[in-house]
Amino acid sequence: MEGPYRDLGAGFARLTGVEGARRGPSRITHVEDALLELVRNSRDAGAANIYVASTLKDRRYRTLTVIDDGCGIPESHKDLILEPGVTTRHLDPITEPDDPSATPHGAGLSLYQIKILSLETRVLSTSSPTSIQATFDTETLPERTLQSPTRPSKTNLRSTLEAFTYKTNVQARNPTLNSYYGPPARILATLLHNHIIQPERNSVRLREVALALGLGVSTRSVQRVLRGEVLPLESVSGVGVRGSRSRREVRRVDGGPVLALGEKESQRIADILRQAARAGYMEVEDLRFESRPGEISVRARVYEPEEEYE
Repeated sequence: MEGPYRDLGAGFARLTGVEGARRGPSRITHVEDALLELVRNSRDAGAANIYVASTLKDRRYRTLTVIDDGCGIPESHKDLILEPGVTTRHLDPITEPDDPSATPHGAGLSLYQIKILSLETRVLSTSSPTSIQATFDTETLPERTLQSPTRPSKTNLRSTLEAFTYKTNVQARNPTLNSYYGPPARILATLLHNHIIQPERNSVRLREVALALGLGVSTRSVQRVLRGEVLPLESVSGVGVRGSRSRREVRRVDGGPVLALGEKESQRIADILRQAARAGYMEVEDLRFESRPGEISVRARVYEPEEEYE
């Protein structure tokens, strides 16, 4: 009689028979589901920091690169982990504390399903850090529409990661998980800031390191990272990089002269703000100037575009 799993060595096993069917991964119907399984895989592998680089090409092809500082994958098993039923949690399945009736899961179990639903899924780096990349055709595996008229983004990916991180930290006795979401260049800047990868003075060498992790950055972007022009991200959990933003209070003054900005001056200020935003791979829209006695205020909406960031 066949046992519940087949030992594959190096702590890995393939679930078989009834156990394999019982612990099948949750159904993936949207890109957000795939992201959730990828970051859950990182967490189950002991990661304290998860970095998600996201790009969208031709408004259709979403690439997610998930980098973590977990226990890694043996080089000899990096292709095996993408096969059905392969896991390192065969003897110690994981259950969600807030839903004990949910199917037990464990590191690796969802990767095969992600592989067959994606255009391509690859293990790019097995350790120090680990990197897994998946590209999806959103006409085949759609993204959930963000029901918010105040943001140009049409994806829930960042909020999916934020909710997952919050839930994980609430359930833990001591909050331990930091997660980051953004374009490849800002993920690279964050990896350097958090000492996940070693700094390289040579931009060519640093770009090679970035590409090996699945971060498709140009030489120009790497040079800007090295010059400190690309800021590291803050953790979506609210814990992590600090000090990259400043707060300035504007003191109201009653009375005083009113300075009216002409079209030329307003355009120059707008150009400066847009240039500054693009240095951080963002865009500015809905820019408004208000002149009141003794002060001028500028209000703008800043967002990260969903297309490729190069």
